[in-house]
Amino acid sequence: MNADIYENDPELQKIREEKGYSYMDIITVHPDKLPDYENKVKMFYEEHLHLDDEIRYILDGSSYFDVRDKDDRWIRIAVSKGDLITLPAGIYHRFTVDET
Repeated sequence: MNADIYENDPELQKIREEKGYSYMDIITVHPDKLPDYENKVKMFYEEHLHLDDEIRYILDGSSYFDVRDKDDRWIRIAVSKGDLITLPAGIYHRFTVDET
């Protein structure tokens, strides 16, 4: 996807309409931009799950999502600018940053 035009991207709008996504928030995971950065990053990396799908659209930089597979093994998914990922409700996961 084209993260540079996310505000007016017709492809993103189509996904939002098809899936019924109505809520959106934007956070910047960077030491200079996210209050209490160190604790937030530690919290994101703790294994957890959600009762609803977790949808993340990467507008800049890169990072990793780790998810548990059906055999209880971790799978690391690298994401970078323009990637959109949906983690289904009830799937154990964690998030971590890289140097960028």
